[in-house]
Amino acid sequence: MAPIQVMLVDDEEDFREPVARVLRKCGMDVIGVGSVEDMAGAMAGWRPDVIVLDINLPGESGLAAVQRLRADTAAGLIMVTARGGLDDRIAGLSLGADSYLGKPINIRELEAIIRSLWSRVQPQPTPVASQPAWVVDAERWTLTSPDGEDVALSAAEYRVLIALTDHPGQPVPRHILFAALGKTAGGPDDRSLDVLVSRLRRKFTGSTGAVPVRSVRGVGYVFPMPVVRQP
Repeated sequence: MAPIQVMLVDDEEDFREPVARVLRKCGMDVIGVGSVEDMAGAMAGWRPDVIVLDINLPGESGLAAVQRLRADTAAGLIMVTARGGLDDRIAGLSLGADSYLGKPINIRELEAIIRSLWSRVQPQPTPVASQPAWVVDAERWTLTSPDGEDVALSAAEYRVLIALTDHPGQPVPRHILFAALGKTAGGPDDRSLDVLVSRLRRKFTGSTGAVPVRSVRGVGYVFPMPVVRQP
């Protein structure tokens, strides 16, 4: 897992460097700068997960930078200041800061807040839509489509379907399918397997359409869809 990337913005080097050093020991990747302007330059090639931002800075203040940062980045924002006034706290939070710490800070508290914010700003994986599955019932000798249409199978249809769904998505040679029927494959004029597959396809009339058994030229047939086998 990649380390948490932290931008520490504070013009007091006696504060900034020790804090950065401790956070690095905690396994974080930290860049420390002394002003909003320096932060903008550093962020041109490096995107932090969390920004720890002092309010009172030379040049543009941290408080003035918060609203723009919130519009430009999804990073967590922690305001830090020696001024503990309620108005400053409310202003920072109302402009989009996620948390507010007064100096002197407790480094363990800062680490905990950084980790909490980092877990919240991580992109969530997009759920993969499940692909509808066909269901083969080995006891009832039935095949059920993803939309719930249920049909009975003949003994021959069942044997061929089992041979196909033993390897879903992989072409099954004709001679193996003939063997499943208990017979030896005939010559190129033997269309009995093709007739059986065609009959099986026609059994379904619902919205899912025909059974997805496809011909593979020069090989045999393939069942390309997910399938569930019920005992």
